[in-house]
Amino acid sequence: MDIFEQFPDRETFDRYWNENYVPLTYEDVREVFEDFVKSANGHIYLSDYEEKGCISKADFKENLSQEAQFTFEDGLTEVFYDKNPELYETAFALYEEAQMSGQGDASVAQIFHETFRGLYAEFLDRLFDEVLAQ
Repeated sequence: MDIFEQFPDRETFDRYWNENYVPLTYEDVREVFEDFVKSANGHIYLSDYEEKGCISKADFKENLSQEAQFTFEDGLTEVFYDKNPELYETAFALYEEAQMSGQGDASVAQIFHETFRGLYAEFLDRLFDEVLAQ
């Protein structure tokens, strides 16, 4: 069955999401995030930002090094997948099919992307409050 037949619109996918999504918390990513900060000795920012020494919660996320961004996103992706493998694979399949075939609507699974980005921002804020602001 074509994936867009199964999920023809956002409402259908959103309903599927709401019935199956297992929430994530900062505790789920704490170890990965904090271990990376420790292993990098806190040097997780772009060098010019870090040299200025004015690291603030308002703009630290925009100034993370590429390595830090990848590490934090990968850590969140792994935990997200561990808790929600079917949702993750379905959202990815919808996106991939829309990209490859030009058929369907890639935004059907928008709730996945919104949730992921929201968790990423929330978890980085917690990391800042609990580790980086010290």
